[in-house]
Amino acid sequence: MPKAKSLKVMVVDDQQSMRGLARQCLKRVGIVDVALAASGEAALQQLQGGNFDVIISDLNMPGMSGVDLAKEVKANEAYNEVKFLLATSEMFRDQAEEGLVDHFVAKPFSVADLKTALSATLGDLK
Repeated sequence: MPKAKSLKVMVVDDQQSMRGLARQCLKRVGIVDVALAASGEAALQQLQGGNFDVIISDLNMPGMSGVDLAKEVKANEAYNEVKFLLATSEMFRDQAEEGLVDHFVAKPFSVADLKTALSATLGDLK
């Protein structure tokens, strides 16, 4: 059972408002160490400099999509253990091949949805 306050999470979304909403929801869950990235490419750069526990990425972004980012993360030995949550609406979930992402989370974010997705991926949070 991981402690929420000890987790390091990266939120990747091209919309600033969605990054801010995700950060606020994560804080309400108890997660305070939240990095933000506006693109998949920026997320890959941040991954090189930190030990993240979870990435929550939007599916549809210009340039590198959330699926492409998940493929890059899972293919790299340095951070393929990072849990990957893909944020999307129900109708787009089929774009991610089975086993590529650890969990889906509904967009727009809610505290309850994020907590459920994180608990399903990491175990119940303290």
